[in-house]
Amino acid sequence: MAKTRESCVLLVDDDPSIRNLLANHLEKAGFESVHAEDGIDGLGKLRETLPKVIISDLEMPRMSGLEFIGVVRQRFPTLPIIVFSGSFPSRFPGDIKPGCWIEKSIQRIPDLLQAVKDLARKAPGDIDLPQVVSIPVRTGPGFAGYFMLTCTDCLRTFRAERARENKGVEGTAVCTHCRAHVPFVIESAVTV
Repeated sequence: MAKTRESCVLLVDDDPSIRNLLANHLEKAGFESVHAEDGIDGLGKLRETLPKVIISDLEMPRMSGLEFIGVVRQRFPTLPIIVFSGSFPSRFPGDIKPGCWIEKSIQRIPDLLQAVKDLARKAPGDIDLPQVVSIPVRTGPGFAGYFMLTCTDCLRTFRAERARENKGVEGTAVCTHCRAHVPFVIESAVTV
């Protein structure tokens, strides 16, 4: 279970020089930072630590900022998110709208730091943690030696092979996207 850290900011950007630059500025402002190179890595970091604020780029490999924000909004709806990016969609879908968005520019770093301070101050003391679901993902028997599962962490669909160790009704598969362990139950086809 992730631990909430009061002065922690999660930096999600595929450019290490941007992450390091922002980390230096955040440290001077009294924050510590956790780095993630893209949305998938960011979700992995959220398994370990719940930050007070997230700063995310939009254009990244493996999982874009928009997809990352969408997953975070579903799993942690009260966690404040700032988009710091050189490109912006014409509009954000309502369910994944960030707390604010700032153009990625060195001149805008003071604005970014102020936004972090404001959102951290307004953020709830305890982040609403998602309810831990102990019920495995249900799936059908699949075809050609594999079946499809939806990851409970990154919400992406992946193909799981039916190996000897998961030939039974229940098992655990590792998400091919984010490496989360996903418990599953294979349901038999029901005939009426």
